[in-house]
Amino acid sequence: MKKGIDIVSVERIRRAARKRRFLERVFTEEELRYAFSRKDPFRHLAGRFASKEAFLKALGTGLASGLGWRDVEVVKDGRGRPSIKAGARAAVMAKGRIFLSIAYFRDMAVAVVAIDRP
Repeated sequence: MKKGIDIVSVERIRRAARKRRFLERVFTEEELRYAFSRKDPFRHLAGRFASKEAFLKALGTGLASGLGWRDVEVVKDGRGRPSIKAGARAAVMAKGRIFLSIAYFRDMAVAVVAIDRP
């Protein structure tokens, strides 16, 4: 099993989001639509950013492998639980079932990803 964890400040994402280019480069349209439908969109964006980082750490490659931020999308499943929707290249690299947990505490978002490889 491969694991990754990341923690990010909501304020850091709030500041970075002042530049529209950051939002467009990192998040998918669906992630942005979801976050900006919430009371505090930057909290949800921070959780998604931490999730993407944790997934890349679990892969052990980071962005250096040719993956882009938008190749990894955080979605909600039918029960409202967060999950990773990996693009074709990212899914091939993961080669297994992906588990995601996101938690928030004060101004921080933390995400843990585990990839269970057969």
